[in-house]
Amino acid sequence: MSADAIGGYFAALRRCMGMLDPAAIVPLAAAVEEAWRADRTVFTAGNGGSAATASHFAADLAKTTRLGAGAARGVRALALGDNASLLTAWANDQSFVDVFAEQLRTLAGTGDVLVCLSTSGESPNLAAAASAAAASGVHSLAVAPARSTLASRCDVTIPVQAESIQMAEDLHLAVCHAVTMHVAAAIAAS
Repeated sequence: MSADAIGGYFAALRRCMGMLDPAAIVPLAAAVEEAWRADRTVFTAGNGGSAATASHFAADLAKTTRLGAGAARGVRALALGDNASLLTAWANDQSFVDVFAEQLRTLAGTGDVLVCLSTSGESPNLAAAASAAAASGVHSLAVAPARSTLASRCDVTIPVQAESIQMAEDLHLAVCHAVTMHVAAAIAAS
């Protein structure tokens, strides 16, 4: 890959970043902050690269929101893709479509938050998780394309449109970092 090709990727990424509406991210930041204030759990989920971003987001919420020694508790956050034993047990014994939904049925309670990350918004297991969240009183948010199955199943969508899967994943991580920094500031001010 040449420097021109790399520069072209960054130019396209800047264009896509410019299409992100900061106001559209506020509901996600508010939901995570409210979950922290109410001592509720934030669950994250995704597939492939989005599973890695979901794991990264949960780690940031649990650790990075606690700036400094002696800081208030961080956000209770759990990535549903991180427990390989549980994930593969549900996939093997029931269906991969149910790997996140079944975990939510066991772990989630009313007032918890589910954040689904998807470059396509068409993952059946994320749609099933959003449906399970609704049945459990869990507030669901999608970081996904606006016109997608996942968007139609979640309470709120943070719309991300990108020119490629890689750019969508870059944008998802930027959204997650912006939310983490918002919540860290709220916790520090409390």
